[in-house]
Order: sequence, then C-alpha cells, then structure tokens
Amino acid sequence: MYPKEYFLERFRNDETEDLLRRYATTDLADEAKEAILLLLKSRGIEDLTLQPLVLQARKASYRQTKGTNECDFCGSSARFSALLDEGQRFCSKACLRNARLLEISEDISNEEILSHAFSIKNGTCPECQQAGSKTEVRRYYRVWSAGIFTQWTNRTHICCHSCGRKTNLGSIVFCSLLGWWAIPWGVIMTPAQILANITEMFKPLSEPAPSDALLQAARLDLAAKLHKKLAMRAGA
Repeated sequence: MYPKEYFLERFRNDETEDLLRRYATTDLADEAKEAILLLLKSRGIEDLTLQPLVLQARKASYRQTKGTNECDFCGSSARFSALLDEGQRFCSKACLRNARLLEISEDISNEEILSHAFSIKNGTCPECQQAGSKTEVRRYYRVWSAGIFTQWTNRTHICCHSCGRKTNLGSIVFCSLLGWWAIPWGVIMTPAQILANITEMFKPLSEPAPSDALLQAARLDLAAKLHKKLAMRAGA
C-alpha cells in the first residue's frame, strides 16, 4: 500500500480534468482519493463544487471510445456494420441508445436502481410470462459469415432460466448453420460461440440478489423513463 505522499507526487502534474475523471471513474485506494482531493482543493475546487464536477466527469466517461473495431457499448464486433456517433463506434442503434441512457442514469440514485432490479428479478418472465423462476439477464452468442466477412455478437436478454436455455439452443443452431462460411474468422469464431452458448446453458441458477448485469438493465430502464419524462417536459 502506497502512502498519500506517493500519489500526491504521481498525480501532481495531471490536468484537472484528468484528476476528476480518475476520481469519478476509477476504483482507487483511499490514499489515492485523498491525494486527488488535496490537489483539486489546491486548484480552487472546494467541496461545494466537487460533486457536480464529479458527476459531469462520470457522464463524460460514457462518451469515450475504445479506439477499436468493437462496439463501445457491448464489445461485439462492429467492423463491417459500424454506427458512428461523436467518434464512438456501435454495432447497433440499440447499443448507441443504451450508451446515452447510461449517461442519463447518473442522475438516478443507487437505492432506486437496486429496488427496481429486485422488482424485475422477482416478477414474471418477460418472455413466457411465468412466475417462480427468478428472472435474470442471460447471454447468448451468435456468428454468421460469408466469403471474407464474419460478424459475431454477444447479446443479452432478460428472462427466466428456461427461456434463456431455449435461446442458447437456438443460437447454437444459428451458429452451426451460418457461422462456418469464411476463413479464418468463421472457422475460428463458430466453435467459440457454440461453446459459449453451451457454457451459458449449464450455468447454475441465479443467486437471490440481482446480478451486476441486471442492475445495469434496471439502470437503463429507469434512465429510459427519465429521458421520456424530460422530453415531455421540454415539449410542454
């Protein structure tokens, strides 16, 4: 564990914007946080103005790009079907929308998000409308290819364990029929995606508490409602 003086020296020449971003978005040791707060205070940022600036830095972090051919929201390949927005790359309009909703969600409290996540988890499955099987965020993986083109995706949906398995099984069939037809990535990614679906199918049943993925889904849902409410106010 490094002392506070170490972090003071390490961060001393950083720009104020970089210090705020680091403080807002990075999991830091207490000594590092104290050092950043001291440096910000020495630059005229007091407690009253700190929190709005930290919130602004958190929102700005959702506008950063990975600088790769992957989607800046979900990480799926976006090499051939990229949707570009303000320097970021997305594989679909849904991912672009979700990235912007995450930015809006910074105005929602963690307590409200947790409560909404429990409501989703203990409610009926959105796909089969059955109750009793804990609803969770479940993943499925697909790949298709033709000639020299290959696209693979990593998607999620909210459903019960049974519906999740059915989707994984359908995705295995999809990959088996459409994934092989390009060299080298079709041949490489098809077995990888099939294996990922099989692994997902045999994961243990979900825990009583909402997963991190479900918390994010609850965050996005509340942000969408907040966005709609703000749009209605603006149009009034």
